[in-house]
Amino acid sequence: MVKRTAKAKRAARARRVSVPFLLAARLLDVRATHRAMLERFAKRGAIAIMFTDIVDFTKATETGGDKAATRLLDAHDAVVETHVRRNKGRIVKSLGDGSMAAFNDPAAAVRAAIGILESVRDLPPVRGWRLRIRIGMDLGKPSRRGDDYIGHTVNLAARLTPRARPGEALVTDAVKIAVRKPDGEARWEERGQVSLKGLANPPKTWRLKLGRAQRAQVKPKASASRKKPARSR
Repeated sequence: MVKRTAKAKRAARARRVSVPFLLAARLLDVRATHRAMLERFAKRGAIAIMFTDIVDFTKATETGGDKAATRLLDAHDAVVETHVRRNKGRIVKSLGDGSMAAFNDPAAAVRAAIGILESVRDLPPVRGWRLRIRIGMDLGKPSRRGDDYIGHTVNLAARLTPRARPGEALVTDAVKIAVRKPDGEARWEERGQVSLKGLANPPKTWRLKLGRAQRAQVKPKASASRKKPARSR
C-alpha cells in the first residue's frame, strides 16, 4: 500500500511539472503546423504561386491619405483571403500592397483568381477610390524556406503581376496547360512573351479574362491582421 501511494505521488508531481511544458509546446506548434502544411504542398508536386497587387496604391495613399490606404488594404485582404481559403489555398505572406498565396491545385488557384477579380469588380468605391487588383501566377516546384517559398516559380509570378492589366490575371503557359478551360464565363486570351526583369527568355503568357455574364455575389469575411510587415518584391 505504501509503495502504491508513493508511486501515485510521483506520478502526480510529474503531471504538475509537465503541464507548463505541454502548453509551451502547443504554442510553438502553431508555427510548426504552418510549415508542415507548406511542406505537404511541396510533396504533392507542382505548386501554383499567385501574387495580387493593388493598382495605383501609392497614388491612392498620396491623394486619399492613410485612411484611404488602410481601407483599400482591408478590402483587398478580405476579398483575397476569402477566395484563397475557399479554394483550399494558403496566404503565404502579405506584402505592402498585395499578397502571395500558394495552391497545390492549379485549377483551384485559377478559381480563386476568378473569384477575387469578380468580387472586386462589384465593390463600391472606398473613400472615392475603386479597388482594382491585378494578379500574376505561375506553376512549378518552388523551394520551401521556413514559412516562405523561393525560386524561379515565385520570381516569375511576382514579375508577371505588374505586367497584368487592372482587373485581370496574367499567367504562364504552364498554368494555362494545366487548366485548359476556366470555370464559368472566364476565358484565356493569349498575350505571348512579355519582357520581364531579369529573364532573358520569358515564357509564353496568357490573360485570364472575366466574362460579363458571371457576377459573384460574395460577402468577404473580415480580414485578420496582416502576417508580415510590408516588404518589397
